[in-house]
Amino acid sequence: MTALAGTDIINVAEIVDHLITLPVFSGSSLAKKPVVLGLYSAARKKFGEKPLVYDAFEKLLDAVEKSDSKTVIITTGFVVPPWIESETDGPVGASTLARSINLAWDLVPIMVTEPSAVPKLSSLMQFAGLRVKEFSKVKNALRRSCVEGFTLDTKSAKRDAEKLLARVSPAAVISIEKASPNSMGVFHSGVGVDVSPFSSKVDALINQAREVGIPTIGVGDAGNEIGMGCIESQVRELLPTGKECGCPCHGGVASSISTDSLIVTGTSNWGGSALEALISFQLKSPELMHEGSMEEYLIQKAAELGYVNPASGLAEPGVDAIPASVHRSVIEILNFVVKSRYMPSYYLKKYVEFTKDKEKLAKLVKDAEP
Repeated sequence: MTALAGTDIINVAEIVDHLITLPVFSGSSLAKKPVVLGLYSAARKKFGEKPLVYDAFEKLLDAVEKSDSKTVIITTGFVVPPWIESETDGPVGASTLARSINLAWDLVPIMVTEPSAVPKLSSLMQFAGLRVKEFSKVKNALRRSCVEGFTLDTKSAKRDAEKLLARVSPAAVISIEKASPNSMGVFHSGVGVDVSPFSSKVDALINQAREVGIPTIGVGDAGNEIGMGCIESQVRELLPTGKECGCPCHGGVASSISTDSLIVTGTSNWGGSALEALISFQLKSPELMHEGSMEEYLIQKAAELGYVNPASGLAEPGVDAIPASVHRSVIEILNFVVKSRYMPSYYLKKYVEFTKDKEKLAKLVKDAEP
């Protein structure tokens, strides 16, 4: 594996981890305190105390460099009740991460979502800059993507997963804000509503990928998403609906599906952006991390396409009850944190020069005394 930038990238990842777990949104409308902080702490213990985004990036980079694959699968899309529409959280972060991966490594992002959301996600991907074509027309082309619907039927899910992986042969499979079954096989919203009939059964895709040795990464913000099975017992304790959902299954909303890496974040879109940030840092290329203006633009476009803010049910430019302008600010901070580490300003360079020679500095201070 290409050597990572030592402690520098770990330090950056530490900052990124803390930034994206900022509890602007609690992670559950029923929670009395921010759930994300407890989920993050549990995940850090699970993954050996490394920053979560570093662990995910390390595995992704290793997979890209060791595999001859020309593709990566990114699955996203969460149909939320009572609106029964796909929410803005997930698709935006998936589309910008797809852009970054395509630019960095020329991998074709194969986007997987609910069949009903294929047109919306296809348009969103094009707003992010990638042209969407059928798989047969993208596998040997640059700056292309493919969007495919995955079955809602549990019985055919394993077979369909096997077919998709055989056809696409991805370097890795990434899941961003995707409904996960609990231990009883029921998919829930965070507040405990059964959303199984509306959810693609991509848990089968994750399980099959792990079975054949394809690395998997999960991104979630509440505990009911694919990947959160890594900390299932803690989710059951931390989330108000963790062990009792209130639906007829009474099995709780805690995910039972684990991934090889897990990114816990305040809003799942930020988890995709966190991976972009480390890609940008590793390759010292600012273009690989999207700007705050693009974040706000894509949230606006997502709303125009019919994705909804889950808090209101309106097709409005917001994610998890947070306005698009706030999300823009988070991405701008993330950009500054990363880029300032490999593109230090002239002023900072001069300041370091001034402060390195303590005797010279002391003389400058003394000479400046009135």
